[in-house]
Amino acid sequence: MRLVVDGFGKFIGKENQLIVVKEKGKVVRRVKPDELKQIIITGKASISSEAIKIMLKNAVDVVFIDRGGDVVGRLMHPFVGTAKTRREQYLAYNDERSVVLAKEFAKAKLRNQVSVLSNLAKARKDSNPELAEMLMKAREAVKISIEKLAGVSGGKIEDVREEIMGIEGIASQEYWNALSLIFPPEYGFKQRRGLEVGQTRYAQDIINAMLNYGYAILHSECIRAVELAGLDPYAGFLHADRSGRTSVALDLMEEFRQQIVDRAVIKLVSYRQVKPDECEMKNFVCMLSDSARRVLLEEVLKRFEMRTQYMGRNMAYSTIILHQARRIASFLRGEGKYSGFWQGW
Repeated sequence: MRLVVDGFGKFIGKENQLIVVKEKGKVVRRVKPDELKQIIITGKASISSEAIKIMLKNAVDVVFIDRGGDVVGRLMHPFVGTAKTRREQYLAYNDERSVVLAKEFAKAKLRNQVSVLSNLAKARKDSNPELAEMLMKAREAVKISIEKLAGVSGGKIEDVREEIMGIEGIASQEYWNALSLIFPPEYGFKQRRGLEVGQTRYAQDIINAMLNYGYAILHSECIRAVELAGLDPYAGFLHADRSGRTSVALDLMEEFRQQIVDRAVIKLVSYRQVKPDECEMKNFVCMLSDSARRVLLEEVLKRFEMRTQYMGRNMAYSTIILHQARRIASFLRGEGKYSGFWQGW
């Protein structure tokens, strides 16, 4: 179970071994801590020390997300897993394992982009054949990038990261240019970018704001997964090391952007469940309204529990994310191969 604490002035405390959420002194929610996976705090809430202790004891992931879609802090339970996993994770950075993983992360992302474009084109084949053809052209361009990615080889990630990121960047530009054609013009989406060219932070339109916020939720889930798998969340492969960056969680996240966030945003905009005016510009950044943020949160969290086929079994996406994290750890320990997760529609 995930608990979202949204809004202002709420208090998270402990009563009779239960986690309670109060608003203006009145209890609005009671939850058993062993039934909680995660608490997402998106407003200004206070937490008692007793609540913190019981959540840490039960390995409840507590994530603080600001209105702009940034994870600003987490309450982290102690590391799990073996020291061997983390030793191998650090060693792998300087050998071929780092290249194998980085290519799989990027390839899975591009394959998922192909699936989204295929699905969108199919849905518009009869109603708007011209648009469907443009979406299919973008799909074929992404496929070419997948073929180029297969040809990348190197002894360690630092030798080929720029090449991999270049191929991924060209494919993603095709993908987002195609998606810009399906979003109504009043939403103001022209490309995936933020305040500065080449950056995605500080959204300038509501769709980029939704994407940033959704990715923050997904990022927190991936951090939780890699920690439970015994990995160091800060030591990645496709994403370079940077102070404060949970790089391997970002690596894993590449495999799930389309299924969890992109499709959620496409749905909410297509059905106008979030309207173009449900935002405001504040300090040159597009900020979602409380209503838009709640709708997006509900849709993204719902998708974590949607089930799909994975290795011959029907699993929730949140479980698949954890399994993929554990497969990374197993691969690093030499206990099997690693394949990125991608979903066909």
